[in-house]
Amino acid sequence: MDGFARDEYQGRLQLVEAALEQAGFDALIAYSVRNQPGPVAYLGGYEPDLGMHDVAFFVVAPGARPRYALLTNAFWDHPEERTWAEVVITSDFGARLTALLPDSARRVGIAGYRCFPTPVYRALQTALPGTAFEDATPLLLEAARVKSAAEIAVMRRSMVMTDAAGRAFLATVGEGANEREIQAEVERALLGAGADRPAFSVQLYSGAQVAVGVGFRRDRTVARGEQVQVDCGALYRGYQTELSRVTTVGRPTDGARAIMEATAQMYEAMLRTVGPGVPVAEVARVAIATAKAQGMEPYLYRSPNHAGNFVGHGIGCWYHESPEIHPDAKGTLEANMVIVLEPILGHPGVGGAKIEDPVLVTPYGAERLSGLEIRTWPA
Repeated sequence: MDGFARDEYQGRLQLVEAALEQAGFDALIAYSVRNQPGPVAYLGGYEPDLGMHDVAFFVVAPGARPRYALLTNAFWDHPEERTWAEVVITSDFGARLTALLPDSARRVGIAGYRCFPTPVYRALQTALPGTAFEDATPLLLEAARVKSAAEIAVMRRSMVMTDAAGRAFLATVGEGANEREIQAEVERALLGAGADRPAFSVQLYSGAQVAVGVGFRRDRTVARGEQVQVDCGALYRGYQTELSRVTTVGRPTDGARAIMEATAQMYEAMLRTVGPGVPVAEVARVAIATAKAQGMEPYLYRSPNHAGNFVGHGIGCWYHESPEIHPDAKGTLEANMVIVLEPILGHPGVGGAKIEDPVLVTPYGAERLSGLEIRTWPA
């Protein structure tokens, strides 16, 4: 089995079943697909990798037999060897899910609801007209928020692999290097260090695109004085890590240097603030205050996909877990949470920077999981 010991999963299921009962759900269907991984890996330890046709479901059905089951059409993966639960190989998901749910179920939660396939949803509604199917994604994410010792150990190993990719990025960037060549070395380093695959599509971009904060490689050669940015991560045993670093080809311009230094100071202020009991919003507020003190508030990253001034998120089996870190976030940090600090600044025509890596919340503060320095541009 590729995942953890069975006892690890049993502990997770106890938390999940207690949450289901409290919320009034009779059963749970977790759904995963390549562009929305996490739910099935967390419960079952396996998700398929092909991404074109394969999907996976995990059913938690207290009172039914089997109580737990993993459904997938990825027969070529030998999923029965990679999970602890009973496996059903099928592509008739609607019928097989219906058969696994208890006859008495009146409310069924779906984790991965936003990406749940419409044909399967309709088949369930038709077969079980008296049953309500509702979004239970937040319930499962809440159960996964605090990591076990086994999860933390796997994430440490994943971060070693991600750091290897970061070092390959810094070693490859140079005048005349092509974005495609740089990205190839990043991905080579990830796999060579032991990653199962990249956790997400590697972002590698240079020049004016760095001020945007997101981008993908082009057939472009980087020139002296330009900035180059990477955002990459390893997937290992179902767990994801992430790292972003920015550098320049030769000495940076004064404007680009100021932005990169301000971003580094935002990261350091957040790192000093992290600790158990600290409001999540406070971690964001110190980052924004630092940017404001440097005259950089107008250049803070804003996105329609995130609330307010987004500066980080939780991570684990899901690429984005709770909490999302922004000035209006609710809740507090707890020991053994893993969060990604992600300050981003961008000034079109001048430059940008994103510095990002996961930290473990310990009883005493924050522990960086990356060993790679954050100031990665020439002096």
